[in-house]
Amino acid sequence: MYLRDIVEESFVLVQADWQVGKARGLIEALNPTHVVVHRTDPRDSKDYYYLFTKEEALCKLGTWPSQETCDEAFGLHEYQVVDRLDSYADVETAKDQGIVMENGQVIGFFDFTVPPVGVRTRKAATREVAPGMSGWDLPGPMPPGFIYRDLIADFPKQVCIDETASLLVSLSDLVDTTSGIRLPPLTSGSKVDVIVQPKRGFEVRGKSEDSLVISKKGILQFKLKATDIGQGKVLVLAFHQGHQLGIIHLAPTVVAAMGNESVQRRSSELPLALASSHQPDLMLLIFEHQINDEPALTFRLTAQDPKLGLNLKRYEPVRLHMDPVQYFQDFFKDIEDLPLNTPKDMAKVKQRLATKGSTLFETVIPPELQAKLWELRDRIRCIQVQSEEPWIPWELCKLQGRENGRVVEGPFLCEAFEITRWLPEIGFKPTLTLKKMGLVVPKDSGLPFAANERDYIKSLANGGRKVESIPATFLELTSALAEGEYDAWHFSGHGAFRTPDPNRSVILLEDNEKLTPEDLSGKVGNLGLTSPLIFLNACQIGRSAMSLTDIGGWAAKFLRAGAGVFIGSYWSVYDQAAYEFAREFYDQLLSGVPVGRAAQEARLSIRPLGDPTWLAYTVFADPLATMI
Repeated sequence: MYLRDIVEESFVLVQADWQVGKARGLIEALNPTHVVVHRTDPRDSKDYYYLFTKEEALCKLGTWPSQETCDEAFGLHEYQVVDRLDSYADVETAKDQGIVMENGQVIGFFDFTVPPVGVRTRKAATREVAPGMSGWDLPGPMPPGFIYRDLIADFPKQVCIDETASLLVSLSDLVDTTSGIRLPPLTSGSKVDVIVQPKRGFEVRGKSEDSLVISKKGILQFKLKATDIGQGKVLVLAFHQGHQLGIIHLAPTVVAAMGNESVQRRSSELPLALASSHQPDLMLLIFEHQINDEPALTFRLTAQDPKLGLNLKRYEPVRLHMDPVQYFQDFFKDIEDLPLNTPKDMAKVKQRLATKGSTLFETVIPPELQAKLWELRDRIRCIQVQSEEPWIPWELCKLQGRENGRVVEGPFLCEAFEITRWLPEIGFKPTLTLKKMGLVVPKDSGLPFAANERDYIKSLANGGRKVESIPATFLELTSALAEGEYDAWHFSGHGAFRTPDPNRSVILLEDNEKLTPEDLSGKVGNLGLTSPLIFLNACQIGRSAMSLTDIGGWAAKFLRAGAGVFIGSYWSVYDQAAYEFAREFYDQLLSGVPVGRAAQEARLSIRPLGDPTWLAYTVFADPLATMI
């Protein structure tokens, strides 16, 4: 059993440099069982974590003045540090206390010194259910002709370095639904495509993909070689006609050598998600991996139209020879620095953006895929990009092809298509509700159009929809997020992107208070219970070196918490254009238009303003998701 299956989430995360009054207020407001304290040593920038029960924390904080720091109040020293363990570490490796990390973030803790409280509900019986996936409760008897299955992945718990082990993937027999857990159906004869993607410690030898057929017995065998000592990570992804059914996460340990003990294997099961006909015209799946110690990207393309013959069609990888973090930081800074004082300036901006988009298309997309996108440009409307990498603004790629021997430029992808992004590890949210919106607008942002945006969002309230203004203070905002009652959050103000760790990016609240992705941990993570729409309309005009958002920061954190939509900007946006984009987006969405088209229409509506804001937004969503 992995730690993520037993981890507890009833905690709040406190930063060591906070004032005592802030920490005490957060603990009293959210009433967790435990408090996790995070301290970064200024001498070497190393991160340390400490674990206290709520009672211990309040006792220590209660004797100190509100203005003192938590570091002093808790008396933090290295000998008090608790272990940080990966979420896929085996439970047997855990000591009495520890912090559990996933994707660089705290997802929970374990404390075997006190009775367990709030065990994660992600575990279902003996199954290890993938993030974003769950059982489906289907009323009534099983429909005739449908078969309920689990995907099963079987692999050793430990593998010796340089040895090759077999990963066995199969479908279960008919799932027993008498337990009350009903799983979604696939018809007899349906094909389940399986892709094996090593993430750490392993490499595939031979094939990395194959297919299983519902109602037919069969076992797929993949060969994985252990390459690096330590905890590995392997993903087993399941698809039906390009639609993701789920992911099994495996975390075998690579060891130097084993004794005479027999090899133990772990069997992980995944309830297959519903194979929906609700699919975009194209789905582009992008994996990140390493080639000769350099990052590389592999592309797979699926088309809804079977006549196109594109089902997880693989293209040659693209290698990234430069540091992508620095490259795109400079890329966005160049856009922010473009002057817009005269009509001539605006004409230059248009040309510079076109050049950047064309260069991006030529360098990060394989030539064969470039040609395919150009060929299909008039036959498709909607594209879903599922990408593991955290850097590339795919929306800004500018189509081009050849006609009569000459290079011909087309529109940007986000201009031509209804394009959205998503993270492959998370299940889609095909429907949205906006019944209770949380509105956050700092009073001291200094943005002229912030009041217009606030008044417009308030005007969306009607008989079936509430819009509540949440004070832009840390305690009141985190308390409201932790309630898990809002199905939409709209923020208008400033934000800052931080390198090298985007998880320390900030949203600027009133009186210079800050909210970071780390602050969405523990009980604050309940914000995702309603699968909310998150729109961070953070205009950064006049604030240097700031850019919101990055997939490793706000987008990833909100989506992993359960958000159904995330919208933010790659670079600083102009105040008026940001307001008008938001207005058009909500007008379109509330009229019944899907998210992807609503975002595209909003972009096009502000394009005539002449500044780069219309290209700045990134949208993570099911592009066909609509309001209900």
